[in-house]
Amino acid sequence: MQKQSLKEARDLEKLCKKAFLCRDDALKAFALWQKQAKLCQSETEPEVICKPCYSRKGRPSSNSKPDHFEYFIQSACFVSCDKRESSQASLGCFILGTNDLDQKRLNATELLSTYKSQQKVEGGFRFLKSPDFMVSSLYLKKVERIEALLMVMMLCLMIYAAIQHKVRHELKKQDRVFLNQKKKPCQNPAARWVFFCFHGISVLTVNNQERHVVGLKERHRTIIQIFGVFYESVYS
Repeated sequence: MQKQSLKEARDLEKLCKKAFLCRDDALKAFALWQKQAKLCQSETEPEVICKPCYSRKGRPSSNSKPDHFEYFIQSACFVSCDKRESSQASLGCFILGTNDLDQKRLNATELLSTYKSQQKVEGGFRFLKSPDFMVSSLYLKKVERIEALLMVMMLCLMIYAAIQHKVRHELKKQDRVFLNQKKKPCQNPAARWVFFCFHGISVLTVNNQERHVVGLKERHRTIIQIFGVFYESVYS
């Protein structure tokens, strides 16, 4: 409701800054805004301001006549308490059917949260169909082999989800950020993007003895430090 009302208020502000050629056009534009607005309404009847326009630059003389006139809407909006209460009554409800009637185990809020969290699991199964798993290049006929492949894929998905949860949890806990695909700092990067960012890291061997990790950047060190001392020793 807040986003919608702020959007409608901004639309009215833009409308008040727009110049019209006549008074009727200005009033028609305001009537259209009022018809499209679902929450906001005008405090009073809109006032139309007429401003003279001159083709010459500078301050016009007292006896000069304007070349034409521009008309502007002047109005303000608000959201009434009745409109807010009716919107809350209709939009603030979530109907969920369930056969779990044990309220001692899960109350209504916890039940709704558990239901919505299923989307994360479904998103994980959608990731199994991604070309990154290269499932399309495999063909299995025996039931045992299909079950074995599904077991491996489920384990991969579990590890993938665990890594993503660990990264997001530690970023928030340590108040750190990781650059997303748009190079903007975030605290909830996808594990696929984190894996992609680690492409290009190599191990350089000197004289078959010294081994150096090359290609590390600040974003890599952020993830490595999040996972702990063992990972730091691997990439040191």
